[in-house]
Amino acid sequence: MNIQNKSLEELENDYWDEEIEFPSDLVIKCHKYRKIPIKNLTIEHLRLLISQQIGTEYLIGIALEKLEQNILTEGDFYEGDLLISVSSLPTEFWAEKQNKFRTYKSLVERNSELIKTELGLKKFDQINENIKASAQQWL
Repeated sequence: MNIQNKSLEELENDYWDEEIEFPSDLVIKCHKYRKIPIKNLTIEHLRLLISQQIGTEYLIGIALEKLEQNILTEGDFYEGDLLISVSSLPTEFWAEKQNKFRTYKSLVERNSELIKTELGLKKFDQINENIKASAQQWL
Protein backbone atom coordinates (compact mmCIF):
# COMPACT_ATOMS: atom_id res chain seq x y z
CA MET A 1 0.00 0.00 0.00
CA ASN A 2 1.43 3.38 -1.02
CA ILE A 3 0.42 5.75 1.76
CA GLN A 4 1.53 8.77 -0.27
CA ASN A 5 -1.59 8.51 -2.45
CA LYS A 6 -3.99 8.29 0.47
CA SER A 7 -5.33 10.95 2.80
CA LEU A 8 -5.19 10.73 6.57
CA GLU A 9 -8.93 10.03 6.51
CA GLU A 10 -8.35 7.01 4.28
CA LEU A 11 -5.30 5.76 6.17
CA GLU A 12 -7.02 6.01 9.55
CA ASN A 13 -10.40 4.96 8.16
CA ASP A 14 -11.80 7.83 10.18
CA TYR A 15 -13.99 10.26 8.29
CA TRP A 16 -14.79 13.33 10.32
CA ASP A 17 -18.30 14.72 10.10
CA GLU A 18 -18.66 17.52 7.55
CA GLU A 19 -20.72 19.43 10.10
CA ILE A 20 -18.07 21.17 12.22
CA GLU A 21 -19.29 21.77 15.77
CA PHE A 22 -16.69 24.44 16.60
CA PRO A 23 -15.80 26.04 13.24
CA SER A 24 -12.65 27.94 14.19
CA ASP A 25 -10.04 28.58 11.52
CA LEU A 26 -7.80 25.90 13.06
CA VAL A 27 -10.54 23.25 13.14
CA ILE A 28 -11.62 24.03 9.58
CA LYS A 29 -8.03 23.68 8.34
CA CYS A 30 -7.53 20.39 10.18
CA HIS A 31 -10.69 18.98 8.64
CA LYS A 32 -9.60 20.13 5.20
CA TYR A 33 -5.99 18.89 5.43
CA ARG A 34 -7.06 15.40 6.55
CA LYS A 35 -8.71 14.97 3.13
CA ILE A 36 -5.58 15.80 1.10
CA PRO A 37 -3.43 12.92 -0.19
CA ILE A 38 -0.22 12.74 1.86
CA LYS A 39 1.94 13.42 -1.20
CA ASN A 40 0.18 16.77 -1.72
CA LEU A 41 0.60 18.09 1.83
CA THR A 42 2.70 21.24 2.09
CA ILE A 43 5.16 22.10 4.85
CA GLU A 44 2.43 24.22 6.43
CA HIS A 45 -0.06 21.35 6.32
CA LEU A 46 2.49 19.05 7.98
CA ARG A 47 3.35 21.66 10.59
CA LEU A 48 -0.26 22.31 11.53
CA LEU A 49 -1.34 18.66 11.60
CA ILE A 50 1.71 17.56 13.61
CA SER A 51 1.28 20.45 16.04
CA GLN A 52 -2.29 19.22 16.62
CA GLN A 53 -1.09 15.59 16.83
CA ILE A 54 -3.27 14.59 13.89
CA GLY A 55 -1.95 11.74 11.77
CA THR A 56 1.56 11.97 13.21
CA GLU A 57 2.07 8.24 12.77
CA TYR A 58 1.83 8.77 9.00
CA LEU A 59 3.33 12.24 8.78
CA ILE A 60 6.46 11.98 10.92
CA GLY A 61 8.52 10.22 8.24
CA ILE A 62 7.69 12.89 5.68
CA ALA A 63 8.37 15.67 8.18
CA LEU A 64 11.78 14.16 9.00
CA GLU A 65 12.59 13.96 5.27
CA LYS A 66 11.76 17.66 4.94
CA LEU A 67 13.90 18.47 7.98
CA GLU A 68 16.75 16.40 6.54
CA GLN A 69 16.66 18.61 3.44
CA ASN A 70 16.48 21.79 5.52
CA ILE A 71 16.33 21.67 9.31
CA LEU A 72 14.87 25.19 9.29
CA THR A 73 12.19 24.54 6.68
CA GLU A 74 9.16 26.67 7.34
CA GLY A 75 5.42 26.67 6.96
CA ASP A 76 3.48 29.90 7.23
CA PHE A 77 4.85 31.20 10.51
CA TYR A 78 8.63 31.36 10.78
CA GLU A 79 11.86 29.67 9.85
CA GLY A 80 12.07 26.38 11.72
CA ASP A 81 8.36 26.12 12.57
CA LEU A 82 8.17 22.50 11.32
CA LEU A 83 11.08 21.57 13.59
CA ILE A 84 9.34 23.23 16.55
CA SER A 85 6.13 21.27 15.84
CA VAL A 86 8.05 17.99 15.63
CA SER A 87 9.97 18.82 18.81
CA SER A 88 6.67 19.35 20.63
CA LEU A 89 5.45 15.79 20.10
CA PRO A 90 4.87 14.00 23.41
CA THR A 91 7.39 11.54 24.80
CA GLU A 92 4.79 8.75 24.46
CA PHE A 93 4.77 9.22 20.69
CA TRP A 94 8.54 8.90 20.46
CA ALA A 95 8.52 5.84 22.73
CA GLU A 96 6.45 4.07 20.07
CA LYS A 97 8.61 5.37 17.19
CA GLN A 98 12.15 4.85 18.45
CA ASN A 99 13.74 4.60 14.99
CA LYS A 100 12.11 7.87 13.96
CA PHE A 101 13.20 9.40 17.27
CA ARG A 102 16.82 8.43 16.62
CA THR A 103 16.61 10.04 13.18
CA TYR A 104 15.12 13.19 14.68
CA LYS A 105 17.72 13.34 17.47
CA SER A 106 20.53 12.87 14.96
CA LEU A 107 19.14 15.67 12.75
CA VAL A 108 19.12 18.05 15.70
CA GLU A 109 22.63 17.04 16.76
CA ARG A 110 24.05 17.48 13.23
CA ASN A 111 22.39 20.88 12.86
CA SER A 112 22.81 22.16 16.41
CA GLU A 113 24.95 25.18 15.51
CA LEU A 114 22.56 26.27 12.76
CA ILE A 115 19.57 25.87 15.08
CA LYS A 116 21.28 27.90 17.81
CA THR A 117 22.28 30.63 15.35
CA GLU A 118 18.96 30.95 13.55
CA LEU A 119 16.37 30.06 16.22
CA GLY A 120 18.34 31.11 19.28
CA LEU A 121 19.75 29.29 22.26
CA LYS A 122 16.42 29.33 24.11
CA LYS A 123 14.60 27.40 21.32
CA PHE A 124 17.55 25.04 20.95
CA ASP A 125 17.50 24.33 24.69
CA GLN A 126 13.74 23.64 24.55
CA ILE A 127 14.24 21.20 21.67
CA ASN A 128 17.06 19.49 23.57
CA GLU A 129 15.00 19.25 26.76
CA ASN A 130 12.21 17.54 24.81
CA ILE A 131 14.73 15.13 23.30
CA LYS A 132 16.18 14.30 26.73
CA ALA A 133 12.71 13.74 28.20
CA SER A 134 11.76 11.45 25.32
CA ALA A 135 15.01 9.50 25.53
CA GLN A 136 14.39 8.89 29.24
CA GLN A 137 11.23 6.94 28.37
CA TRP A 138 13.16 3.84 27.35
CA LEU A 139 16.43 4.12 29.25
